[in-house]
Amino acid sequence: MAQGSGTPSIPVAMGYVAAVTLVVGLALFLLPPYGEMPLSHQVVLTGFALALWSFSDGLFGRFSLILALIEAVLLLRLSIGWTYLFAGAFGAPAEP
Repeated sequence: MAQGSGTPSIPVAMGYVAAVTLVVGLALFLLPPYGEMPLSHQVVLTGFALALWSFSDGLFGRFSLILALIEAVLLLRLSIGWTYLFAGAFGAPAEP
């Protein structure tokens, strides 16, 4: 990041998005029911939490409601993608 610049560089921004979505996707995967896709209310509450996070300390949605909502939707979509990946790779074991 350049001195005095409020805009992060592209690698820093990509690292931020990857880290946040990975953590949120893993949290959604570990919520009950374990090893399956999260329930709809869990996804909605996660979306609200991401919108609040984006509004208060987001990458480009800081203190702008519309940009924070757009950022939250994008982060939630990527997080659900991580959850799909975890569910496919480490899903709940099949019952005999």
